[in-house]
Amino acid sequence: MATTEHTINDALAELLRGTRRAWRDSDIVRSENTGQLKGSTGQPDILVVESNVSPVVIETEVLPAVTVESEATDRLGKQLKKTGRTILSSIAVRLPLRLRDVSSKALQKELASALDLEMALYTGSKSGGAARFPLSGWIVGSVADLSILTQSASVPPDVIDEAANNLANGVSEAAGMLIEMAKTHSGAIHKISHELFQEDGEQTRRMAATILVNAFVFQETLAGGSGELAKIASLEELRSSGKLNKNSVLKEWESILTINYYPNF
Repeated sequence: MATTEHTINDALAELLRGTRRAWRDSDIVRSENTGQLKGSTGQPDILVVESNVSPVVIETEVLPAVTVESEATDRLGKQLKKTGRTILSSIAVRLPLRLRDVSSKALQKELASALDLEMALYTGSKSGGAARFPLSGWIVGSVADLSILTQSASVPPDVIDEAANNLANGVSEAAGMLIEMAKTHSGAIHKISHELFQEDGEQTRRMAATILVNAFVFQETLAGGSGELAKIASLEELRSSGKLNKNSVLKEWESILTINYYPNF
């Protein structure tokens, strides 16, 4: 009896969990789970849902795999039922025909040694007009290559572009606020310039704003972590408690520096 794609997907998901420490939980790399998408009865072959990045769908099909690409693009723009997060990346994988004849017991070993998986990455917020990488043909590789492609797909280009634009706009707005502050707090502006070894000017103010953004991103990354990091509050926690002010932020940074993160920053 030929091995089903369902069985192959289970084996592939298990191998993917072993390629990344953050994926070892079966709830992160899910295989053949129903009821995952809002307003859809569709069942992604493999769904990778890692914290703090976009979910990625992997659709597989044994050669000739005539529908795998349409199935992959159809997932774009769909939302996860549990969290509402939007799928912005999907990967179509064409599997070698020989897997049909491999027993379920030997399937993981065969997949682990396979070097001829064919992959294509699709990104976008809807199925129509999705970007494909590569533009034509397929990436040929192993399960490890699929893992790397999936990890890169979890931060799709649209998200990076939006984040870059938000960063640039935020830095410009913060620098503008420093211009206004200079009118009434010239001493503070002088001290900022002195600390940065710069003359006061637009570039210096943008530099100061970028350093602040970097600090806040770093704080968000550390907040609620393991060990000593558990006591670090995020900006949202400070905001919700009404303590998002200079003194509270400085207090959090006193705690951060006691953990010896100063060299990193």
